[in-house]
This record gives sequence, structure tokens and C-alpha cells, in this order.
Amino acid sequence: MKRENMNTAAMAYDDSPIGRAFRLLEVLALHPDGLTLSEIARESGLVVTTAHRQLATLVGCQIVRKTENKTFVPGEALWRITSLLTNGADIVQPAVAILTELADRFGETAFLARLNDHNVEIMTTCTPTAVGKAYAQPGRGMPLYAAASGKILLASQSDEFIDGYLALPRHAFTPHTQIDEASIRAEIAEVRERRIAICENEFDPDILSYATAVVDPRTHVVYAIAIFGMRERFGTIPRANVEAQVIYAAQRLSTALNSPD
Repeated sequence: MKRENMNTAAMAYDDSPIGRAFRLLEVLALHPDGLTLSEIARESGLVVTTAHRQLATLVGCQIVRKTENKTFVPGEALWRITSLLTNGADIVQPAVAILTELADRFGETAFLARLNDHNVEIMTTCTPTAVGKAYAQPGRGMPLYAAASGKILLASQSDEFIDGYLALPRHAFTPHTQIDEASIRAEIAEVRERRIAICENEFDPDILSYATAVVDPRTHVVYAIAIFGMRERFGTIPRANVEAQVIYAAQRLSTALNSPD
């Protein structure tokens, strides 16, 4: 039986199929931008045929992904596990700088949010350097049919999810809250077309907010980038300007997530 050429670091692992798989995952974790088969074999201390066999299994489970350039990178399932273990810290960390720039540009509060069951969950907020601005507490829940971040997340879901969600009871938070199903569906169609959602005095009184979707290219999970402020103040800025910058921030975050280093 041919003995594996194991380096000192690899000696800590057992030689079972699971042990070899973990060995390969550790190598890829150190090189998230990708390695070739021969590079992985060398780094892991496995012969090429063994590394190839283990990688094929991991690719089949979507734990590893093979790129068009014939390199291997962490796969969708592995990134999902990472996000769950860190409670989204792998998303929040690159988002903070982008959110801070967005907040400072308009002098209002920006935040990153995700879908949590049937509600919006704020993951992190960034306030501008100026004082006296509106603030949203991380962890706060918001409805999908009223808040701008909720609208963009709802519009990003499948029609089956939307049908189930709209079967749930709704109530008006302000006199401007849309609770009629036909009106909500019409807005979903508009949000999907324009890639931007707006909430004006529908959830929190006198608050204007904008949001767009961020798709994590590693997992295809959808998040929302949003910015909001008092309508009297924030509403004086041309909407097209705010919308363009929110969408640009989302594009930057998506690019950052696709480039770990």
C-alpha cells in the first residue's frame, strides 16, 4: 500500500476519509482564493490521486467548488456553515466600511439586514459622524411589508414564500402602511424591476428609508443594505442620488464577499 507523503502539520490528522477531508478543508481555508489539485496535494501531504478522490466527494456535497480555471475553492455549503457559526460575522466585517461611507455621504444611518423567519433582522448599523441622527438597534425586527429593507428582502424571495407570507395577518403601523394584498404585490413587482425599495412614513412615523438587495456570491443568500433618516431632512436629497449610492454600496459588498483577501 502506497504511503502518503505527509508533512509535519498533516501528521496531526488521522488517515480516514473524514480525516483527509478535514485536512483538505483546512488547506482551502488558508487559501480561499483557490488552489490547483497539485497544490492542494502538496499542501495537505496527500498524493494527487487521493486528494482528487476526496475533492470529488467534497465537490459533490457543495462543500468545495471547482472553478472554470481548474482551481478548487470553498463551496456554497462551507460558506453557509461559516456564516452560521459566526452568526453572520463574515458578512458584517466587510460591510462595516461600506456602510460607514454610505452613512457619512448622506449624514444618515445605514445598516445591513437579513431575513429571519418572516421578519427583518438588523445585523449591524453604522451612524454618520454628525450627531442627532436616527438610529436602529442591531437585532431589531421589522416587517417585510412595511420597512424598505423588508420590502427588498420580500421581493427577493420565491413566489411560494411570498404567497405564504401574504397569508399571514398584517396591521398598519401608521396611516400610510400598505396592508392590502394587491397593493403589496404591485409594490413587489415594482421593487423587483427597479432593484430598490422605499419606505416613507409607513413603519416608523416621519422616517424615510431606502434599501436594495445584496446577494452573497458564495452562498446566494440575500441580504439588504439600507439607509434611513428623518423624512423632513433626508427627503431634501434627490432620490435618484440616494438610490444610485445604495445600489453601488451593495455591488461593492458583493464584490468584497467574492474576494476574501
